[in-house]
Amino acid sequence: MNSIQQFFLEAGHILLDSSFYILVGIVVAAGVLKVTMNTNTVLRHLGHGRFSSVVKASFLGVPLPL
Repeated sequence: MNSIQQFFLEAGHILLDSSFYILVGIVVAAGVLKVTMNTNTVLRHLGHGRFSSVVKASFLGVPLPL
């Protein structure tokens, strides 16, 4: 049981240590997307609430963390 506790404790420390860089990456990525993508294009492809919009958003969102 001690090793499981130690694992989660260390995982929490790693998450805390990397949280600043994760937040900076999210802000930079959001800024780049805002500057490079037109709002009307996004609404045309993803803003209808249909099943195809959900599928497109899923496929576009999968590689974003990479």
